[in-house]
Amino acid sequence: MAGGSRGVGRATVHAFLDAGWQAVAGVRDVASAKEGLGYRPGLRVVEMDVTDAHQVHDGVARAEEHAGGSLGCVVCNAGYALLGAVEETDLDMARAMFETNLYGAAAVAQAALPAMRKAGRGVVVFVSSIAARMPIPLLGFYQASKAGMGAIAEALAVELRPFGVRVALVEPGAIVTEFGRSTRLSGPATTSGEGPYADLAGGVRAAVRGLRERFPLAPEDVAATVVAAATDASRPFRTVMGGDSHHVEEARQRQPDGLFQDTLVEFLDLDWPRHAPEVTP
Repeated sequence: MAGGSRGVGRATVHAFLDAGWQAVAGVRDVASAKEGLGYRPGLRVVEMDVTDAHQVHDGVARAEEHAGGSLGCVVCNAGYALLGAVEETDLDMARAMFETNLYGAAAVAQAALPAMRKAGRGVVVFVSSIAARMPIPLLGFYQASKAGMGAIAEALAVELRPFGVRVALVEPGAIVTEFGRSTRLSGPATTSGEGPYADLAGGVRAAVRGLRERFPLAPEDVAATVVAAATDASRPFRTVMGGDSHHVEEARQRQPDGLFQDTLVEFLDLDWPRHAPEVTP
């Protein structure tokens, strides 16, 4: 489990243990994670910064040692959000986020797959977000990292067909966790409340809080879905979770892009132009 120290990750570790699995939580801060997870038989906590290739390979090797062979399931969950207008976001900060959210997930999968493929069994579960298909303003780079995760997961699902290894993608909506505390800010709109996007920044923060209040989704619910994806081969590749996710998914399917963007601005109740500007021929 990459990203197992808090929120969905911590809940997923406990859900696998409750289901009778052994679990390895890959975390950046071992001491803090052990305190948060507590002692449970069958649990091992290992240091794993997913942006550090050595830690990833060492962490996966220790997980395989704990499992006594190839891993039955790998969960790629580590990640954080970057809040800022596309025009203003520091691209180095965006690249750093991609290293965790996208390339970190790929690195964990790459390290675990050789043994899983040779064993002819196992499941890789990518925990993404409906944000991958929900263009909330000021979260464009975060959404891009999650869209990239979905693309990698889908390609991998086809690549692994001959080898008995399944791939699953979980796309939850707004989850009631401390995820917001790890959100990083970039650009004057979010850091100092200045610039052309300043009025939008407060609205987006309020909109995200509102989604959690209107469509609460507990980490334990997401964790249960991850365990189900690992244990039930009949489940679909993609699972969309949360009332907000289903609302957005339905609107996306039935509306053209421009109208969908208008609908999203209204759904989020943003004090921002509700309709795309008309284009003069």
